[in-house]
Amino acid sequence: MNVNFFPFSNSLQILGRRQSLANIMCNQQSVTQSRKKDLFVRNTMYDTGIYTASAGKRNKMISNSILSAMNNDISKVRKQGDIYECEGTFFTAEQIPKISGTSLNEIKAEDNIIDFGKNKYFKYVSRDGQEHCLYTDNKGIGAIVSEIMRGEPYDPVLERYASFWNYMMTKDPVYVQLSYSDEEIRGYMENAGIKNGFFTVKMGDREATQFYSATKTTSPIQSKERYDARYKNLTSGGILLDEYEAGDIFKIGNKEYVLSESHTLDIPYGEDIYNIEYPSNYKFGKKVEE
Repeated sequence: MNVNFFPFSNSLQILGRRQSLANIMCNQQSVTQSRKKDLFVRNTMYDTGIYTASAGKRNKMISNSILSAMNNDISKVRKQGDIYECEGTFFTAEQIPKISGTSLNEIKAEDNIIDFGKNKYFKYVSRDGQEHCLYTDNKGIGAIVSEIMRGEPYDPVLERYASFWNYMMTKDPVYVQLSYSDEEIRGYMENAGIKNGFFTVKMGDREATQFYSATKTTSPIQSKERYDARYKNLTSGGILLDEYEAGDIFKIGNKEYVLSESHTLDIPYGEDIYNIEYPSNYKFGKKVEE
C-alpha cells in the first residue's frame, strides 16, 4: 500500500488560499454597508458595475484590473449574500469572466531556469492532454481564485502540479520523494524541459536553485546546499571515502575518477555526484575479500 505524505509547507499554502475563499463563501467576511451609490463605469473592454446589495444586478463583466487584484490577493475580496466586493467594485459570480486555457501559454524552462512570472496566468497540460489553468500570486502558483469563485470544481491534477513546484521553492526539497514517485518527479521535470544538473525556479521576486540527479538510490531532487556539502566531502576530504583505498575507481556516468592518496576525487563542480558508482569490491563502504 502506498502512503503519501504531502509537503507540510505547501499544504498550508494551498489550504490557506482555499480556506480564505471558503471564508468568503461562508460570509465570514462581509461587505461594508456604508456604500449607497449605484455607479456604472465603462472602459474599452468591460462594463463594471459598482453597487450595493440593494441595487439591481448587472450582467456586465468585471475589468481585468479587478480580476487580477483578487486573483493576486484573495484577502482583498469581501462577500455579502451573492454580491462580491473588491477594491470598491461590486459584482456577482456571473460577472467574473472565464479564464480560457486556449489563450494561455505553458511555462517551459530555458537553460534549466523555469520562471513562473509574477501576477501571471498560465496553463499546465497533463499527460492526458487536459489543460489546467493556474496563476502566480504573491505566495506561489495555484488554482485561479476567480475560477473557483465562478464554480469551477476542485482539480486534483492542478493542485498536485502546483504543490510540486511550490515545494521546489523551499530551502530543502529533498523530501519531495515522500509525496511524489520517481516517475512523477521526472515527469514534471521532463514536461518543464529541465535536464539533470542545477536548475532554478523563479516565482515573482523569489527564486531557488536545486540539483536534479539521475540517481536511482536516493531523492532525485537535492538542495544546492546539500550538493555543496557532499561535493566538498568528496573533493576536499571527509568521512565518505575514508574506508576506500587510494587507487580505487569511482564512476559518474561514463567517466572514471581515481581516489587520491588523500582520499579525495577530482570531480568537476556540477557533476552528478548522487549518481556515483562505487568500486564493486565494496559493500556498504567496506571492502569485501574475494
